[in-house]
Amino acid sequence: MIEVMALVVYVTAVVVVGIKLYFRADEWLAKVDRVLPETSTGKAAVYAVLAMLTAGVLEVAVMYALGDSQLLLAIALPLGVGLIEEGAKLIPYFLKGGDTLRRWRFTIKVALVFAIAEALLYGIVMLASGNLLGAALRVIVVMFHVTFTAIALASALRGSPIGGYLKASILHGLYDAPIFSILTENTVLIVLMTLLGFGAVVYTYLQVDDAFGTVHRFGERAIEERKKKAKEFWEERGIEITWS
Repeated sequence: MIEVMALVVYVTAVVVVGIKLYFRADEWLAKVDRVLPETSTGKAAVYAVLAMLTAGVLEVAVMYALGDSQLLLAIALPLGVGLIEEGAKLIPYFLKGGDTLRRWRFTIKVALVFAIAEALLYGIVMLASGNLLGAALRVIVVMFHVTFTAIALASALRGSPIGGYLKASILHGLYDAPIFSILTENTVLIVLMTLLGFGAVVYTYLQVDDAFGTVHRFGERAIEERKKKAKEFWEERGIEITWS
């Protein structure tokens, strides 16, 4: 009974925090859009679809490798999913050349499309099975994917890309862990994973301002630097420039 109560509390927390996170992350996305270079949404969508397909194949391979052990599936699979999906979303940031802020924006677009596509796929399956609540939940929690990626990228901007990737992967894994733990039918493990998942959900929300605020500050500094260089360029030619 205690494990059922813990899972109910966890799902409730995910819904409440998911709604708050949705609006907070959306607000930040609008802010950073004003200070970052433009990138192609179409290319981001294509990459996100390819990333989803690749992640799906790798996740099936991990499930096959873990075999029939419910305990291994419950403990190792969530972490595997976190490592695979966060890695898939971050690849363009590390592999694409050019401006760092442009790569940040492209990667966040990939994460957003990835999250929406995943929510739609799960939602369609759940609707087909008559699970209206489950379908609604998939839409509500869509910004968790985006925020995990933003947390990883904030660390990358500060010079710790591997640390950021691992942090996002662990948060993602702990976020999924309570549901996977049901496979074990082990009360102690279910309660433990649920508590860890609850902590990850709350921590993710508490990090959203820092994650997006970091790139916003980088973007504002880049704009000021461009203004400074433009001012110096024209002043060398005897033309006074005043920014409004």
